[in-house]
Amino acid sequence: MTKQVTVLGASGNVGKLLVKELSKGGYQINAIGRSKPKFNLDGVENIAVDYTSQSELDNSVIGSEVVYMLIGLEYKTKIWEAEWPPLISRIIESCKKSGSKLVFFDNVYAYGLVNGPMLETTPMNPETGKGRVRKVLDELVLDSIKKGEIKAVIAKSADFYGPGITTSVVGDRFFDLIINKSTFEAFGNPEKLHNYTFVEDIPKALIALAESDYSGNIHLPTQNPLSGLQFHKLLEGISGKELKLTALRESVAWWLGIFMPILKELHEMMYQSENDYNLDSGKFESLFPHLKPTSYEEGFKKTFDWYLESFKK
Repeated sequence: MTKQVTVLGASGNVGKLLVKELSKGGYQINAIGRSKPKFNLDGVENIAVDYTSQSELDNSVIGSEVVYMLIGLEYKTKIWEAEWPPLISRIIESCKKSGSKLVFFDNVYAYGLVNGPMLETTPMNPETGKGRVRKVLDELVLDSIKKGEIKAVIAKSADFYGPGITTSVVGDRFFDLIINKSTFEAFGNPEKLHNYTFVEDIPKALIALAESDYSGNIHLPTQNPLSGLQFHKLLEGISGKELKLTALRESVAWWLGIFMPILKELHEMMYQSENDYNLDSGKFESLFPHLKPTSYEEGFKKTFDWYLESFKK
């Protein structure tokens, strides 16, 4: 019998990759978006849902063994505070009614500043408004697991990058400077460590977690961190040219945020780039040894090549 799954946020960058990966496995997929997604794949039903409606969410997941939660909201703290907690509560309620396992794709904001590697057991001590919102969401999911109301996985990713991921700190601005201005711009202190998750590793990892008995918090496969200086050398090798090294530090990001709204919102997250940032995915890799994180050499080469073609269009 074909297994039915639901992907909430199917039109997003990770959602699109996940739906395509699921379609290879013969799943019956409800691809959900605020507007109807446009997948032309066998086994995929494109559905538009009002995420503020409990009944529409309930109907979208009926019969699904797994619900993947990849919805994105506008990157503004006030919007997150107002909309995220009721949204995740509605999704949990839908999963309770349908008996679906919830796979919640999450970030690391709830941890706050961590001295050392971020582990699944690291206490949540958020530094920012966005981090406090993510802590509330994690606690709602973990509480439902503890009460036996749902089975769920909170799958945390580091900052992710890859072909098509334009809004990352290593996204369109980053590669535009490399390709068109021979400049490598480090976000924050280039002497500090930072790691990134390659976006194409995420779908297979989420599916593996969904198919397993694992429940609770876990980190998605991510390479060990490098310093900005090491990434600078890596991108010089990939681009084949000498790159001027600059750094977008906290005070400059704040000033630029007056003119660039996204930098204003990113400013509160600068602690992640002014200090070491190390998401440890050893637990995932021990549970799923066949799913190793893509090397930075391969991941950034694929991303660089994608941007080369993108900027030609």
